[in-house]
Amino acid sequence: MKSTKTVVAIILIIASIAVAIIFIIVASKQPLTQLEIVSLQVFILFLGLLGSFIFGRQSAINAAREIIKPHARSAFRRVLSLYQSLSRLASTIDHAKSSNSNSMEEKAVLDKLQAIVTEQIATADDALEDWRDIVPDDVDELRKKLGDKGKKEVQR
Repeated sequence: MKSTKTVVAIILIIASIAVAIIFIIVASKQPLTQLEIVSLQVFILFLGLLGSFIFGRQSAINAAREIIKPHARSAFRRVLSLYQSLSRLASTIDHAKSSNSNSMEEKAVLDKLQAIVTEQIATADDALEDWRDIVPDDVDELRKKLGDKGKKEVQR
C-alpha cells in the first residue's frame, strides 16, 4: 500500500506532464506571449520539482528502512528474548508467592521482586512498541503470538 505522500507526489508529477502537453498543444495552435510562456514553464517546473522532491524523500525513507531492516530484526529478537525472560521470571515469582510455605519476610521480598519485574516488562513492552516504526510486521506477529498472555503479564 502506497503512502499518501507518494500518491500526492505521483499526482503532481503527472499534473506537470499534463500541463506540459497542454502547453505544447496550445503553443502549436497559436503564438503565445512571453509572459504566457514563462508562466506556464514556471508552473510546470514548480509542479515537477515539488512532486520529485516529495517522491524522492519517500523513496529515501523506504530505502533506509530496507537497509536497516536486517539489522533491526536481530536487535528486535534480542529485545524479544529479554521480554520473554522477564515474563518467565514473573511467572516463577507468582508460583513462589502462591506456595503457602513462605514467611512474611519472604513474601515481602517476592512482592518487591514482582514490582521490579513488572516495571521491567512494561519497559520491554515500550521498547517493542518503539520497534514498530522499523519492523512493523515482526511486532504485529509478536503481538498475535503473545495475545492476551502478554497483556496479563504486563498488568501484574
